[in-house]
Amino acid sequence: MLDEIDHRLAVLAAIDKLSGDEATDELHTLHPLVTQARWLFGPEFDSSEYSSNVSLRTAVEKIFKKRLSAEAFTNHKQRPDIVVLGDATCSIVGTEGFDPAEPTLTRIQNVLIIEVKKGKSAIGRDEMTQADGYVQDFLGSGALDGTPMFRAFVVGHEIAAKTTREKELKEEGVLRGRVQAVTYGQITRSAHQRLFRLKERIPARYEDVSGADLSAKVMQTASQALLALPAPVPD
Repeated sequence: MLDEIDHRLAVLAAIDKLSGDEATDELHTLHPLVTQARWLFGPEFDSSEYSSNVSLRTAVEKIFKKRLSAEAFTNHKQRPDIVVLGDATCSIVGTEGFDPAEPTLTRIQNVLIIEVKKGKSAIGRDEMTQADGYVQDFLGSGALDGTPMFRAFVVGHEIAAKTTREKELKEEGVLRGRVQAVTYGQITRSAHQRLFRLKERIPARYEDVSGADLSAKVMQTASQALLALPAPVPD
């Protein structure tokens, strides 16, 4: 439990440091941090049941085909939920359950879409309309089993003035999807609240650790900055 709390504090510290650094390679450092940490967007998404599957990938390839590169799914065995686009990184995962009308078959029940924008971008009306379109395209794709509920988050550095921060999509009066614009600061502040404001109680925990090293720690990759040279052997 303590390891998990420490891991989450490290994620938050890394996002705080990297999101404000102009030299950050966001595609390879910041985006993976955000897309792999679903708990940032609320406790309801903090479940191992959220995963990618064949029908979701089929729908993604159908919907994003105009924006996908040939290499978009080259690492699908490692991260089948990640789609790299020209101006963003998307994570698309879902949960499955048995259909009450046909209890012998499973259906996709919930779909979570996290779109992290590149650069020091502002989320505006166009970005919200685009995310709205994603959900509508999924709903009309015919590639998904069941009638899932969609939650889509568009993540950026700021939200442009006069931009609607949350949109709901309904079909015949039934809520089918919700699109929400959020900033890095907003998701980290909310997450710190859920962690009982531990950052304020132990503020120096990661104060002297760089964002790149924190990212390496969280993503469990090697970091040269963390490697200590062996002491010289006396003659």
